Amino acid sequence: MIKYLITPSLINSFEYYIGDEWKTPEDSRADFLKTLSRERFKPNEAMQKGIDFEDDINKVCQNKYLFYDFGCKDENEKGLEKILQYEEIISNIAKIVKNGLWQESCKKDMNFGNFDIILYGRCDVIKADTIYDIKYTGNYDIGKFQNSIQHLIYMYCLDLPKFAYLISNGKDWWREDYINCSKIEDNIRSKVNNFFEYLKTDKEAKRIFHNNWKSKY
Repeated sequence: MIKYLITPSLINSFEYYIGDEWKTPEDSRADFLKTLSRERFKPNEAMQKGIDFEDDINKVCQNKYLFYDFGCKDENEKGLEKILQYEEIISNIAKIVKNGLWQESCKKDMNFGNFDIILYGRCDVIKADTIYDIKYTGNYDIGKFQNSIQHLIYMYCLDLPKFAYLISNGKDWWREDYINCSKIEDNIRSKVNNFFEYLKTDKEAKRIFHNNWKSKY
């Protein structure tokens, strides 16, 4: 039986696409189809900042971080203030995740009647009973990731009780905590089912999904 891979990025991309109020329909659909196609592309500036942010925290955890490492070379007072601000943020987050396991994968089978899926993800950090995901974003509002399927999938796959997003914009940082509950599987099924129901109405998206998301596991 063919199994299909379902990841947080896929479902979040779909939900962003159908609920997007800011981009034009053409741009929004193009991003969704790019995710469906699993295209490899060079990270944009925002994505690279997120990669660098996580890497800097990892360096602090391994005692490898050096002053000025993250690329702010400005030596004037304003530049130095930004450096110290940034270093305080990564130091605070590093204290939380230090000695955790980095980039551990998780997966779990789920039956959908006449076919199976495999939920799959890669965790930034797992420490004790908590999964941590490090986010860098230009704009943050409290509860920004509340509707993300990411924490649901990770807690469900690993059967761990806690998940926390550690979020920063480079000037401040926040923490969003979520707890595993008895309804977690139902919530995942609802989101995944919405995606499959949508594919029935979008032949192009359905074709791309079936061509690119067959599981190797």
